[in-house]
Amino acid sequence: MMAAVTSAYSRVLGHEVSMREDTPVSAFGPWLEIAVLVAVALKESTGIALSDTQLNSARIAGDLVAGLEANSQ
Repeated sequence: MMAAVTSAYSRVLGHEVSMREDTPVSAFGPWLEIAVLVAVALKESTGIALSDTQLNSARIAGDLVAGLEANSQ
């Protein structure tokens, strides 16, 4: 799932990014400004939707991974 998160960021930002699970979600810009775009890119690539609560509470990329994994079950 980490690859999906990295890919979503790359798609939204328009260039390749490198991330780890402990990378802050705000590492590439204000999180609240790109959160919905990242969520849409994740939904399109994985078929898994993240809730508004999951997006708002995300602090690191691993939080997004955890949300994807929780919602995939």
